[in-house]
Amino acid sequence: MMRRSARKSVFGGAAIVAVALVASSGGYLLATADADQGSPEPLIPLEHHDPVVRKALLDLFSGSATRYAAQEELVRRCMAGRGFTYVKNPVPTVDVAPTLGQDPYGLTPEQARRTGYNSAENAGDSPGEVDRSGVSKLSAEQQKQWGEAYFGPEDAPEVTVDLPGGGTAGTTSEGCLAEAKKRLYGSLSDYATLNSLAGNLPIWARREAASSPDMARIDSTWSACMTSRGYPNLKNPSAARERSVDVYQRLGVVTGEARDQEISLAVADAECDRATDYTAQRVRIEDRHYGKTLKKYAAEVTAIKEMNASALARAQEALRAQ
Repeated sequence: MMRRSARKSVFGGAAIVAVALVASSGGYLLATADADQGSPEPLIPLEHHDPVVRKALLDLFSGSATRYAAQEELVRRCMAGRGFTYVKNPVPTVDVAPTLGQDPYGLTPEQARRTGYNSAENAGDSPGEVDRSGVSKLSAEQQKQWGEAYFGPEDAPEVTVDLPGGGTAGTTSEGCLAEAKKRLYGSLSDYATLNSLAGNLPIWARREAASSPDMARIDSTWSACMTSRGYPNLKNPSAARERSVDVYQRLGVVTGEARDQEISLAVADAECDRATDYTAQRVRIEDRHYGKTLKKYAAEVTAIKEMNASALARAQEALRAQ
C-alpha cells in the first residue's frame, strides 16, 4: 500500500510531504524524502543473513551519517543567514539503514525467558516532535516566517517523482532544507527518487518474500505449533509480537500480568521457532528475494551508490568549512 500525506509543521504553515510504504506482513514503515534521519541506529540489521546480501543492502546507506551531519550544518548556516536560529538535530555516530532493523522473528528460548519481546517499549506513545530551536516561543507571524525559511513558502512547487517500482516520492523545492539537499545531491528529483528507492528496495523484497509459497509453508508450520501450545490464530512471529503489544496496551505497561503474558507467549514462539527451524528457513527465503530485488534494480542500485558517494564528498567538504 502506497500513500502520500502532507504534514503541517507545528513551526508554521509550511507543509512537508512524505511518502510511506507499508509492507503488509511485518509492519515495516518507511517515511522517505523529508523524514528525520537522526533516529537511533537499529540493533545489528540483518545479523543472521548472508554476509554478501547484508553488505549489498547496507551499502545503499553508506555515508548517511556524514551526509546528514552536513545537511544539518548547511541548514543551520542558511537559517542564520536569513536571521533565524536553527539548532541541529543529533547526528548518528554510525550510518543508519532506516528500513533494515532487527528481524521480527528469531528469538531463542533463553532470550525469550529473559527479555520477552520488550513489548513494553513499543506499547507507549511515540515521542513528539522536539522543538530544539525554540520556534514555539516565537509569535505566530515569526513562526510562519521561520517555517517558510526552512521549508519554503506554502505555495512553492513540490518536487515529485514516480518511483520505478510504483508510487511517488516528494521533497520541498525551496527553503533552507531544499538548498542544503541541492548543495549535497545536485538534483532534488534525483535525491527524491534514489533516496526513496534505497529505503524501499528492502521493503519490496520482504513484501515479495512474505507473499511467496515458501513463506506461507513455514508460517503455517509455525502457526500449527503455536496452536498446539495454546496460542491459536497467529499467522507468524510478527503477529505474536503485535499481540503482546496489545496486551500491554490493554492491561498497562506496569502490570506484572502483562509481563507474564508476554514472556509466556515469547517462550512459546521461540520454542516453535526452534522446533520448526523457522528462522533459518525464513532467512534463506528473504535473502533470495533480497538478491532478486537487488538484481532487478541493478542500474538504480548503481545510481544510488554513485549519488551517495558524490554527496559524501560534498558533505565532507562542507563539514571541513565549519
